[in-house]
Amino acid sequence: MKIVTVDDYNRVRLPDVKPRQKFSVETGRNRIVLALVDETDVPVVRARKVNGEWVGADVKMDRKAIVDAIREDRER
Repeated sequence: MKIVTVDDYNRVRLPDVKPRQKFSVETGRNRIVLALVDETDVPVVRARKVNGEWVGADVKMDRKAIVDAIREDRER
């Protein structure tokens, strides 16, 4: 466990992190748990519309699959 400091603006200073790193936050019972988000396991594909269908990286995507993926990501 590490001790962190908070300034007057409620910003937390962590000694061994780099700028722009992303963390997931869990709060409860007077605790805050920060977990570093590993972005390498999240594939990002730029989608484009071709002939009325969404395609990207040789994968055809339908509207329902896109909506389901967004909802699943928001629920996490």
